[in-house]
Amino acid sequence: MSAPVDADGRDAEGRDAEGRDAGERAADGWSSVGEGEVNQRAYRAAVVSFAVAVVGGLVAAVAYWSSETQTLLGIGLALSLAGIGFGLVSWAKHLDLDEHVEQRREPLRTTPTDDADLREQVEVTTGTVGRRPLLVGLLGASFLSLAVGFVGPIGSLGPRPRGERDRTGWAPGRRLVTVDGTPVGVASQGFDQLATVFPDGRIGQDDSQVVLVRLPPDLLTARTREVGTVDGWVAYSKICTHAGCSVGLFGADNRPPEVVRQLVCPCHQSVFDPADGARPVGGPAPRSLPQLPITVDDEGFLVAVSDFERPVGPITWDEG
Repeated sequence: MSAPVDADGRDAEGRDAEGRDAGERAADGWSSVGEGEVNQRAYRAAVVSFAVAVVGGLVAAVAYWSSETQTLLGIGLALSLAGIGFGLVSWAKHLDLDEHVEQRREPLRTTPTDDADLREQVEVTTGTVGRRPLLVGLLGASFLSLAVGFVGPIGSLGPRPRGERDRTGWAPGRRLVTVDGTPVGVASQGFDQLATVFPDGRIGQDDSQVVLVRLPPDLLTARTREVGTVDGWVAYSKICTHAGCSVGLFGADNRPPEVVRQLVCPCHQSVFDPADGARPVGGPAPRSLPQLPITVDDEGFLVAVSDFERPVGPITWDEG
């Protein structure tokens, strides 16, 4: 007479139809996790971690729009990322997913007992996750708060460049004016003088600042004159091609045997020759300053012929 079995095909000692107890079934790759066996400490750790992640994301979002960006933004994002990571690990331990099981290779067929074990595992897992709406809700809230925390930094990246460096405030016929708005006349001063000028109506526009110098016309090289000069007046971008500093110094030495004219960037001592297309002759600058072609209008004031010949500022990876 056979021993009585329960609905899952197990006898009073917990053995299945093939005589395997719970330990033997676990050795075959299956193990049951009951409600009372779950790791409550891991559950509480997951809840706290996801709550910390939510707070961290909100702190990062608030910090971006406040005066404490440098301090709180990094702290908030770090808390959010660390909370999500630690919470997921804790949740996995709560579900008893850290058990290492080795299963022997067997023919690809299942017995009714294996099918019953699989259904039990699915039911237990589904029930365990489904009975934890707090964890699921906190996990979703933590991801949402993290996304909110990253909105500010991502938005600060600005729009994708679309050739803005190819366009400045200069346009054909636009006058060269000083910082107080005074237009520069073709005969307004002598040689070897330097002035910072802007396009008329664009005073203070960073990418449009220009160093304007007047040299003896016979010192200008042919290629410099071809771009566009007027009676020794020559204009170059004031933005250094090394690191974007302002080229604001001009030196002239007429003592023989060599006549020297130099534009100097005081930041890293890049030196340019204004008589030869602002060619770099010293320091780390890799290329010459872009030249602004100029002419004179009917009223005797210097005006731009066009925009700069090439993009202003430091060289970029696609311009090498």
